[in-house]
Amino acid sequence: MTDRDDRLPSRMLIGRERLFYSGLVGNAMSTRRLGAVAVYASPDSHLDIRVGDGPWQKRRIAAVPAFAPHRLRTPSGRIATVCFEPETVDAAEAAAFIGRINDGPGDGRLIRRILTARREVTRGADAGGFSTAEFDRYFLRERLKPRTIDERVRHVLARLLDELPDTAISAEACAGAVGLSTSRFLHLFKDEAGSSFRTQRMWKRARRFMDHANGADSLTAVALGLGYPDSSHFSHTIRAAFGLKPRSIREGSRGMRVCLGENYSRAGDDG
Repeated sequence: MTDRDDRLPSRMLIGRERLFYSGLVGNAMSTRRLGAVAVYASPDSHLDIRVGDGPWQKRRIAAVPAFAPHRLRTPSGRIATVCFEPETVDAAEAAAFIGRINDGPGDGRLIRRILTARREVTRGADAGGFSTAEFDRYFLRERLKPRTIDERVRHVLARLLDELPDTAISAEACAGAVGLSTSRFLHLFKDEAGSSFRTQRMWKRARRFMDHANGADSLTAVALGLGYPDSSHFSHTIRAAFGLKPRSIREGSRGMRVCLGENYSRAGDDG
């Protein structure tokens, strides 16, 4: 990594199905459980990663399945991260993609692509309005095959992302909206999305906090706006997902520019 790269500002691209983050790693001692598949590329000589109770591994690039607990560190304390929501990618292709990254010595071509894209998006004036296909080709040099998913479940997943201020989005309400019994809906949802309704609801809400990572509004206001019942629950959920408390994420995101993807509105914005 050059000195010039070390001074690159933090940047986040966030869309309905994809997320890119370039900035500080955070606390290496804290476990994170992202609800998205995460690909980490180190701008340094290597990164150190520990998944679950496994050993620490030294790599240039690593991929972690959704909801897998892991810890991460780099010599400079900075990282480039590409995330995709698992329910949006064919399950077999996602598993093969993760395997190609983790089972070999490291995909040098992919590392170079991600780090080149990192430089380009952090130096550019605006990277907003991107589609999922454009994101995949830009950061990964390939279009990940979309997952075929029941339209009723797809409708509910969109609702979980969009209706965050309402804390009453229940499985019963979602089941009724798509004409299913609650038990049938919960089984269908898990089969189609790959994780439970409750787990997805928790992740979609936590993910929306990243809309406000660089904001100036109070964290209490953010918590209430995202539908958390209180600040304690908000802090616990964010820390469980990202390995850091909301306040620490805020402190590490000062000056970060956030660019929104196609058909994605920042939580709390009108329209």
